[in-house]
Amino acid sequence: MIPLDRKINDLRGRRFGRLAVPADAEPDLSDGHARWPCLCDCTGRALVRGSKLVAGLIVSCGCYRADPAVRQAARLRTPAKRRREIAGMGGLARRGPQ
Repeated sequence: MIPLDRKINDLRGRRFGRLAVPADAEPDLSDGHARWPCLCDCTGRALVRGSKLVAGLIVSCGCYRADPAVRQAARLRTPAKRRREIAGMGGLARRGPQ
């Protein structure tokens, strides 16, 4: 195990959403940022910046967004009126009366 610089948070053995940083993981410091190898609950793998993990901005390898239950919950949170507005636009945002 390589000793880490004191500016780098040691994320070994911690969990962030569906991602887990293995206890024996070593960060990739090649670009000046600590990128940690993570294992996802869906058996996927991801190399994620430590600051994004700690801030909660990245919680999976990408499987979370594709999860049908998550997509349905997002639909339910969007009010019906807004869904109709979006559908009526045909995918294009309108800018005032035309």
